[in-house]
Amino acid sequence: MRFPVSTRGWAAAGATALLLAGADSGPTVAADVAASRLTTFNCEGSINVNVHPLNGAVDGRSGGNFRCSTPDRSFAAELTISGSVTSSGALFYATRTTDTLRRTDTGQTFRITIDRRLDRDTSAASGNATERGSSGQARDSGTGTFGTGTNLVTFVITNNYLLDVNV
Repeated sequence: MRFPVSTRGWAAAGATALLLAGADSGPTVAADVAASRLTTFNCEGSINVNVHPLNGAVDGRSGGNFRCSTPDRSFAAELTISGSVTSSGALFYATRTTDTLRRTDTGQTFRITIDRRLDRDTSAASGNATERGSSGQARDSGTGTFGTGTNLVTFVITNNYLLDVNV
């Protein structure tokens, strides 16, 4: 048995495919251009992070030697940390913070959300600590020490602390 074949349907399908392909390339090009405009700040220095176990609050800030750079310039900056504990165990705290990175030369600020994990090596009152975090905007890591007080655990991340931010 034979089935008649019409080329008229193929031409319409081809034209439709071309129109759809042309319509799709606009947003893709726009997205590629927008993505290429991102600036990456590479920051280093130290941070102090306070975890308040009773209410789950997290706060902190960068030390005085905090600096960021782009491929063509370096500048002093300040990082302010604010958020909450999302989970915890005997030797760790997982947090979600919304941080503010401020360029001290221009006053320009950027808001960054980061999921961090703060680990301590012992359940004693003080010891060694590690910190690492990431999000779609940023990633960071470093090592240092921790100390406990009344309803407070402070992480002082001074060794090899690096923060990479895409804004």
